[in-house]
Amino acid sequence: MSLQDIENNAIGILNASTERTPERVRQTLAMLLTLFPQVRAEVTDEQVEEAARRIESCLSIRINDASAIQTDFEEWLPRRRGEAVPYFYDRYRKYLSSRGFSHSVLGVLDKDTDRVVGLLENPQKAGAWGRRGLVVGHVQSGKTANYTGVICKAADYGYKFIVILTGIQEDLRVQTQERIEEGFIGISSEATLPQDSKIGVGLYNLDHRPFSLTTRDSDFKSTSARLSVSLQSLSEPLVLIMKKNSRILANLVDWIKLKTQAGGGRISGVPMLLIDDEADNASVNVAGEGNSPSAINGRIRELLDLFERNVYLGYTATPFANIFIDPASNDDLYREDLFPRDFIVCLDAPTNYVGASKIFGPDGDFSDSLVEVDDHSEVLDERHKITHDPKALPKSLEDAVRAFVLSRAVKILRGRGTAHSSMLVNVSRFNDVQTRITGLVNNLLSNIRSACRGHAALPDDEALHDPEIRALRDVWEAQYEGRMQETWSKVQRELVKSVGPIEVRKINGQSPDKLDYRRFKKEGLHVIAVGGFSLSRGFTLEGLTISYFLRNSLMYDTLLQMGRWFGYREGYADLCRIYMTGEAIGWYSHISEAVDELREEFKLMERARRKPIDFGLKVRRHPDSLIVTARNKMRSGKPVIWNVDLSGKLIETTALRRDSLFENRQALATLVSNLCKTYDEPVSSDGKFLWTSVQAAGLVRQFIEEFRNHDDACPKTQSVPVSEYIRMRENAELALWDICIFSPTRGRVSHVEFAGIQPNVQDRASVWHGDVEPRGFYAVSGKSARVGSRGQERAGMTSEECKQAEDDFRNAPGNESKSIPDWAYRAKRQRPLLMLHVLDIEDKDNNMTDQDVIAWGISFPESNDVATTVSYVVNTTWWANNYGEDIKEGEEESSAA
Repeated sequence: MSLQDIENNAIGILNASTERTPERVRQTLAMLLTLFPQVRAEVTDEQVEEAARRIESCLSIRINDASAIQTDFEEWLPRRRGEAVPYFYDRYRKYLSSRGFSHSVLGVLDKDTDRVVGLLENPQKAGAWGRRGLVVGHVQSGKTANYTGVICKAADYGYKFIVILTGIQEDLRVQTQERIEEGFIGISSEATLPQDSKIGVGLYNLDHRPFSLTTRDSDFKSTSARLSVSLQSLSEPLVLIMKKNSRILANLVDWIKLKTQAGGGRISGVPMLLIDDEADNASVNVAGEGNSPSAINGRIRELLDLFERNVYLGYTATPFANIFIDPASNDDLYREDLFPRDFIVCLDAPTNYVGASKIFGPDGDFSDSLVEVDDHSEVLDERHKITHDPKALPKSLEDAVRAFVLSRAVKILRGRGTAHSSMLVNVSRFNDVQTRITGLVNNLLSNIRSACRGHAALPDDEALHDPEIRALRDVWEAQYEGRMQETWSKVQRELVKSVGPIEVRKINGQSPDKLDYRRFKKEGLHVIAVGGFSLSRGFTLEGLTISYFLRNSLMYDTLLQMGRWFGYREGYADLCRIYMTGEAIGWYSHISEAVDELREEFKLMERARRKPIDFGLKVRRHPDSLIVTARNKMRSGKPVIWNVDLSGKLIETTALRRDSLFENRQALATLVSNLCKTYDEPVSSDGKFLWTSVQAAGLVRQFIEEFRNHDDACPKTQSVPVSEYIRMRENAELALWDICIFSPTRGRVSHVEFAGIQPNVQDRASVWHGDVEPRGFYAVSGKSARVGSRGQERAGMTSEECKQAEDDFRNAPGNESKSIPDWAYRAKRQRPLLMLHVLDIEDKDNNMTDQDVIAWGISFPESNDVATTVSYVVNTTWWANNYGEDIKEGEEESSAA
């Protein structure tokens, strides 16, 4: 029993109580501590008070209901709710309550799982039927808890054959097997004695026991699968937790055929539910056009097709690949592909969830956890080769390891020393490079451990004579001092206990190392995990506190899934640090806002009663879909034409050519000269030069066409499709324009005049790409990876329009305290806005600067003509050369599965 266990028990007791005052919280905690005197003797009064505050915080957690878009469907759940006995779900709910889930969160889980299960199909419905759906959550937000609840309710209503497909890694399958045993089965598959076998829900009731043909030690094997009855005679649900491995899936298909003598027929009378976790990984058909489906995709479709009554339910936090599935796709045997044609459910996250917007958003509560890395390129550049042999660690990585040791010491001071603690090091996709990094990190850790054993117990001044203790103190001062109540003196006293249990493990497909948290329940596993793809999908690093991340990718789903630092950090969120480059910070910031905007569009489509195919079409026509397009089509190396709708979208020149500085300045000068001749001088105020409601579509098109864009690095601002979009609508919604040159009051005055206007420049961090200058470009990076600044899209809007945008945003559930994003203002724009910027660009790593660099952006209002699209061209050869590593890694891992 630990202090954390006692906290969970207190929450369970208080959940059942109507009185949850601060006094009642402390009384309950004190009562439980008297029952466990050993725990009480080991914790201080300060630690008990911190525990009480954590309990209060947990009890105040809120979550909003899920939203959904669906096809027309006959409701069946309400009429069956009164007759079915909720055996499996009731005990699961009791189990979650004991784990510290508040009543408000459990209430939303009740509603969300009802909504998902209600969209499956009534398992008692006669005849043949099939459903295809998708549940979209957040990275590390508790999707497993949701689909475990769905499985429990589905079993209560009559689903008998349940398959859960995890990712392609065995570690993730084992972790999922453990959670399903705890939340649904109730029996541990690794217990050796009957009295030790009850776990989780099994501690409440074992009147009904689901069968399982997989264990924590073994995936499905047809040679050892034993079932005493036929599938049609199952009295209890049968559940299998399997990797996405084409050979294992083929074994299951063959076993089912042999077990049922189905032959060429289909199994009748057995409702089948297939849960596909990480549904965008390995499950999506990656075969070329006209070919048979890829191996795993084909096996999933074949497995579903064995049952007359089947449901495919995907779960993912990054649904881009799933939504790009062709809805009309069938294989040679007319098996339907996995597009979620029937429904898509979008889950919200609880208020204590630490997601992308809280870390990378402009007003994120946890933005202080970001530590920018800029000292790595000579030692460990992001674009290294498989033969790279780093001889030393970047100092920033050494400091990150020290921060992990310090965070462990603080956790010990807070009475949480036996809780799992993890550090993530993700710097290479190559196994050999990971091996070398593991050795270097282990060597550093040995030096820290030796220094702490020899000197940490000395008085402060004497201890600091040791260079490693001094280095630890320097990291403490830089990252933690003054931000929490713990002091260096107290932390120093705990360093030996902190560093002693820490291990360094290499986690990849070739390493024997495992993250077996379940084997260290009493003392906790304290680990520095070095890996790549294996640490980037689905697997939860328990107690993740420090992350060091040097990977480079443009792909939304790749980046989000690599973000293992998202999740719940109760009691230690202030200790978490994420070390990454400024460019990566910029990409995550952009993705954070783009995903939030996508979720808002989802809610709008729900209110408009649109269908999944409509949502899929909208996403595929979004400018940001070009990234997914390149990812999906990269194998051909040929230019790909893609239709894009710019309605209600922002596009910006975030990649700027160094070989076109003069030409782009001249294009801006020509535009300004023509505007001044036709519409007089702009209004100059509030840091901008602004023309409003000018009939200037032709002048804007001319500027776009004269501006020299980097079409490969910044495809969204290609001149031909953007100019064509404006031309098609310049006599309608895009006739009148707002045009703004931004001129912040604190910037220096531009060295260049633009037809008499000399704006102040804006500083932008950037990263230089390309050894040969004519083909190189600056990629705008920094905190937002934006050319413009937050709030600039309000330019030209009336105060009434701005207020309406702000009210609409804040009235949406969960948005009350958030800052207004630019897309909320864009939704109320009546005219397009051309935003013009004069920038000073600097790349600190390469010591490169350029002044008076021209960039632009356009904020397009929503169009009433949903059919208007333009065609972009994606040069997949360029994308593959620059950002293909993550694609190769995923393909290699999938083919090895």
